[in-house]
Amino acid sequence: MHIFVNINGNITTAENARLPVLDHGFLFGDNVYEAFRTYDRKVFLFSRHFRRLQHSAQGIHLTLPWPPDRYREEIARTIQAADFPGECKVRLIVTRGVGDIIADADTCSDPAFVILVAPLPDFPARMYKEGVEMMVASSVARGGMVADFKTGNLMHQVLATREVKARGVHDAILLTIDGYLSDGIACNIYMIQGSTLKTPGYDASIIEGITKGVVLDKARALGMEVVQGLFRPEEIHRSNEMFLTSTYREVVPVVRVDGKPIGDGKPGPWTHRIFDAYHKAVAELKLED
Repeated sequence: MHIFVNINGNITTAENARLPVLDHGFLFGDNVYEAFRTYDRKVFLFSRHFRRLQHSAQGIHLTLPWPPDRYREEIARTIQAADFPGECKVRLIVTRGVGDIIADADTCSDPAFVILVAPLPDFPARMYKEGVEMMVASSVARGGMVADFKTGNLMHQVLATREVKARGVHDAILLTIDGYLSDGIACNIYMIQGSTLKTPGYDASIIEGITKGVVLDKARALGMEVVQGLFRPEEIHRSNEMFLTSTYREVVPVVRVDGKPIGDGKPGPWTHRIFDAYHKAVAELKLED
């Protein structure tokens, strides 16, 4: 895959990019990150994503060494240097820096930023028209004091992805340590019962979703009652409709979970309305930053 990399302002290809092996971001996953996408080759909702990056950094006591505009400029430079057409997916990582081979952040110096720019996948139209199948992951649980920070500790995603590939489904729903619904591998989930939209809240060890914030606003504007909280897996098959959201995939109908249909097994009317409302919102929100 053709990926461009920017390390502390130096842009190169992924094959030529180099980071010190003693960086604690590599040794201990001691880093924070954000995932962006572009519309018209411009990063979407940069300020909202950066506020979440700041929240993650504060949560692990990592001082971001540069102001927001520096990161914005470097992302724009990297996108401009990328020689592929179409939209991009962007990951911004800020690492703790080089330190000793012990989990002591005080030994680290010179935090690094890494920007990865790759082509945004061309998601198939049938995914949005026909919906996808998910599964409830059995091997991993979400929880702990860093659950709502986007850090380099992503083993739960690695293990859940193995389950997804073994089952041949689109994505997995993770559970909290106490067995409540949490989020997907890299998405948020929503269940619709009548005109009520239910989605796991922050007490379910989820990460604040940027797309989720937009979707919930649009759902309320459509007249839906929005309920965020703790839900057991049984709530899934009490629902008439279900969908997921993510930065890259936007709004995707979910029509089956663990082999069982949601409602009539087809994308429902509320999901279609939210899909349309989100895409209309994108046109307006592109002007936000």
